[in-house]
Amino acid sequence: MKKPSLTALAAVLALSSPVLAEQLTPERIFADPSLSGPTAKGVALSPDGKRVTYLKSKPEAANVQDLWAADVKGGEPYRLIDSAALSSGNKELSEAEKARRERARVQARGIVEYSWDKQGRFILVPLDGDLYLDSVADGKVTRLTETPGDEVDAKVSPKGGYVSYVRDQNLYIKPITGGAETALTTEGKDALSFGVAEFIAQEELDRFTGYWWSPDEARIVYTRVDESGVDIVPRADIGPGGATVVNQRYPRAGRPNAVVDLFVRDLASGKAIQLDLGANKDIYVARVAWAQLARPSMSSACRATRRPSTCWPSTPPPARAAWC
Repeated sequence: MKKPSLTALAAVLALSSPVLAEQLTPERIFADPSLSGPTAKGVALSPDGKRVTYLKSKPEAANVQDLWAADVKGGEPYRLIDSAALSSGNKELSEAEKARRERARVQARGIVEYSWDKQGRFILVPLDGDLYLDSVADGKVTRLTETPGDEVDAKVSPKGGYVSYVRDQNLYIKPITGGAETALTTEGKDALSFGVAEFIAQEELDRFTGYWWSPDEARIVYTRVDESGVDIVPRADIGPGGATVVNQRYPRAGRPNAVVDLFVRDLASGKAIQLDLGANKDIYVARVAWAQLARPSMSSACRATRRPSTCWPSTPPPARAAWC
């Protein structure tokens, strides 16, 4: 006797259940709630190991996320931050932030990322271009910024003394306990940006940041990205409201790339020193990291040969390194 196939069994079950037998239309497939159900994203373990945090979509709006948590010892998960309670969600993001999210394959709204400080005292939450800080001790959420621009690539410094972020092509820091922000760079505008990852770094090298704290949070290495030589290419941006044309810097094959330099700034003195990356400016800066000896290292590749290299430039004074 021939056994029924899995497909036949599934069809029988579908016909026998009024819920499963619901006719799927294109409108229902893309409507809320999602047919696949809620999915946890951005799962992280708190530094003290006591709770798991994650992003979860709202049941009534699958494209809007909140921050949730669950204790590792058990119990019901609970919502830490409701995105709707902090923001209306109507703020228009900058073209740069839209492009950054697109390259990171982020399509949701609400809370799309968050980060713990290393001591496990705070959770930093960017939301619709502004920054919020959740205090783990009392659950109080404090708004850190409220500006027309977008604060992006926000981080808590290694020892928890500062919050850092990029806004309008410049790098800023702000004491986590309150106080005025400090602009570490001020020259960013037009084709010049600081503390950011350029197009190739984001799209091809999987690098989405352009600055790095030293372990003692006394210094910061950051990029200086000059796109003045990069071609301006019109791009069609198609959205729910129709299509618009956006002119963007796009490094076409065989044409000039952005010129990326590295600087290191000492917070106490306020002095910034440029690292010597060699005579060849046509390189890809792939990774930057700090060693425990508080010395920055960089991995790069020559555009012509694609040969990777790693160096340990010293500061001060800068040490020259050959890349190709």
